[in-house]
Amino acid sequence: MADYVSKYKIAVASTDGETVNRHYGRAKCFYIYQVDDEEGYDFLEKREVQSVCMDGSHKESSMEESTARFTDCRYVVASRIGHGAAASLTARGIVAMDLPGSIDDAVLRIWKYNRMQGLFA
Repeated sequence: MADYVSKYKIAVASTDGETVNRHYGRAKCFYIYQVDDEEGYDFLEKREVQSVCMDGSHKESSMEESTARFTDCRYVVASRIGHGAAASLTARGIVAMDLPGSIDDAVLRIWKYNRMQGLFA
């Protein structure tokens, strides 16, 4: 379980910057947001990545390279995240979440989740 922090980054797998609509392994870019639990959130950058999914499988080295691109993020959100990617992200201390829908809704759900972590810290 993640420790509570009030400022963090979220990487979102999206094709349009409005919806969480890409599978982690098939995403070619992630939108990075800076969140402050007290102030709200802001878009920081669009991060281009290499897709790691090849017909439902992936090379372990490609997955490790992919998840290493998000070590500055506390959360990675996609419409779907497979077990291999989730395990690789978790090993780096990153919380992986399947949250298809609008980015606004995903950020709100993460904000609530993160605040709940603070109740147990």
